[in-house]
Amino acid sequence: MRIFLFALACQVLAASASFAQLHDNDYRNSSNRLYWKNRMPDAAYWQQDVHYKINATIHEDDNRIEATEELTYWNNSPDTLTYVYFHLYQNAFIRGSYLHQLEKTNKVKTRMGKNEAAGLGITTGNITVDGKSCNVVLDNTIMKVALPSPLLPGSRLTIKMDFSTYWDKGDTRRRMKMYDAWGFMHYNGCQWFPKICVYDRMHGWDTYQHLNKEFYGDYGLYDVTLDFPSNYIVEATGVLQNRNEVLSEGLRSKLDIKNFANKKWNEAPSVIIPYEKGKRKQWHFIGNNVHDFAFTADPSYRIGTAYWNDVECVALVQEPHAAGWQTAADYVTRIIKTFSEDIGRYCYPKIVAADAQDGMEYPMLTLDGGSEPGFHGLFVHEIGHNWFYGQVGSNETYRAAMDEGFTQFLTAWGLRRIDGENMIGGTPKSKYRRLFAEPANTLDRNVLTRYTYEALNGAEQTLNTHSDDFNNALNHGGGYGQVYFKTATMLYNLQYVLGDSLFQAALHHYFEQWKFAHPYFEDFRASVIQFTHVDLSWFFDEWFETAKTLDYGICGMKRIPGTDSFAIKFHRSSDMQMPIDFTVTAKDGAKHNFYIPNTWFSKQTNAIQLPKWYGWGSLGRNYTAHVQIPSGISNVQIDPTYRLADKDMVDNYKKKGFSLNPRGIKIEFDGGLNPQLDRQNYRLYVR
Repeated sequence: MRIFLFALACQVLAASASFAQLHDNDYRNSSNRLYWKNRMPDAAYWQQDVHYKINATIHEDDNRIEATEELTYWNNSPDTLTYVYFHLYQNAFIRGSYLHQLEKTNKVKTRMGKNEAAGLGITTGNITVDGKSCNVVLDNTIMKVALPSPLLPGSRLTIKMDFSTYWDKGDTRRRMKMYDAWGFMHYNGCQWFPKICVYDRMHGWDTYQHLNKEFYGDYGLYDVTLDFPSNYIVEATGVLQNRNEVLSEGLRSKLDIKNFANKKWNEAPSVIIPYEKGKRKQWHFIGNNVHDFAFTADPSYRIGTAYWNDVECVALVQEPHAAGWQTAADYVTRIIKTFSEDIGRYCYPKIVAADAQDGMEYPMLTLDGGSEPGFHGLFVHEIGHNWFYGQVGSNETYRAAMDEGFTQFLTAWGLRRIDGENMIGGTPKSKYRRLFAEPANTLDRNVLTRYTYEALNGAEQTLNTHSDDFNNALNHGGGYGQVYFKTATMLYNLQYVLGDSLFQAALHHYFEQWKFAHPYFEDFRASVIQFTHVDLSWFFDEWFETAKTLDYGICGMKRIPGTDSFAIKFHRSSDMQMPIDFTVTAKDGAKHNFYIPNTWFSKQTNAIQLPKWYGWGSLGRNYTAHVQIPSGISNVQIDPTYRLADKDMVDNYKKKGFSLNPRGIKIEFDGGLNPQLDRQNYRLYVR
């Protein structure tokens, strides 16, 4: 018995020691349930850890950040590192950058601002590694730092440096922007500090030059102090540590958004904190379990706050726009609630929607614009990024579909759950425009129509493509938009294949497995297949690796002599394959639902299952369904849910006795306006 008790005690002590072995900081800590070592997505997984300490002064006279940075970096890889790399993202906009070379290739003439023309994006100095000087090589947006001594597996180092970052107003769009805010400068601080490149298990160092597309970063702890003129109101990634000093209860009450509910749009703001040159405030934020840090600052910011459970939901709006943001904080809570319940629990303590003339996402902070109800879609998209980008930190530079496409899927999902099946928009002021106004279907508007348009025009793209490699194009050109719309369409079609409940459970599983880690396409694919126990290789192959499209149609129907059954003929014109749902409406008005699987898997459905339709490419293009409809057939429709990514839907509906689809053509008066795209019908306009 004594031997047994001694052995048991040893096991308990060992377990306790194992649990307490990490206590480097609040991130690298055995009590941090979100830290990757406490919840590894697979047994062989590893990722690097970071701890940034940044003290930054924002100079309003010359629109410059002057800062010091201390980075502690842990090498959790099995490799010995002899150098590290940093992103200097703002160098993409200076004279001679790779981005400007790409603009010249696209015959775009670029007007640079004064700082950009002088080569001032991010400049660094006094770089040391563990107190020792080091050799540095700079290549535009990438800085290579040679380590004085190798960094062994399981070891850490500390890098210190000074840096300055410059705002400017050149022609090339910058997320780090400034603009006039009624006599003062509004500042968005984005990709503003030297950020260590990711060294990961898939590709080693991520050293792609920044070409104004996507980003990638290591998770860790950010401890940042921002020194601003005292009249500025600041929000940022992380939790404000000195609220009483910079945002006292009395000041917060004066800044409350409700005080400005009747403010005229764009009327000059009131002065709540007078500007005094030389008078400063230090805003101290700590962000844990994040892979980036951003901020926004403006003297005219006013604040609205609401809560969902323990999540602080903040609306931050310029006072002249406050009347249009009275519902903003409450709408943010609805987004957090919806995605927490449907996808996975939001793990950060706050989320901010800021009026900042942009549409961009950062951990706990989104930069937005517009007014109620027009900002609904923007809010849902940018806040949705805090699931796929913020909490699931994929390498979006390598495969932008992993965050933009998944978030575009969430955009339609969230808007449908919160606002309904049609988009909520403002009523046109013009009576003439109101005559031609029509509802916009949320799923079509945000996902399927844009994808279908590209597919019909032969502009289909392969998703498994680097974000910078879409036909050498700038911004969202060259088919880059398909990382949004094709990926979102793919996810809705995966829902169509698996069935609603299994799909949602699989997506939730993927989120829980890979949150606060770095998945790739292969990891998403494996996660879904392993969870569902369904061979979906055919599905992921055609959606990720090819530019194939989908086009099914109903060829005809006829009664089988001597029976009350009918033969319905279908044809697949495209190379892509899918299972098929279709509905037969009988002459007596009854609806009969049928399901044709394309593999051995059958989704959960109340429809009558028919024999599988096996085929892809040129194999098995035709299929005949035998269905029993005693009163006779009135019409047949493929996919009454309108989720199937069929590029030509006119032949998806057939009425008995009609050679053409009577619902496939809409005849309307041409009002001389720009009508919305309609993937479900051909439109004939009469003048």
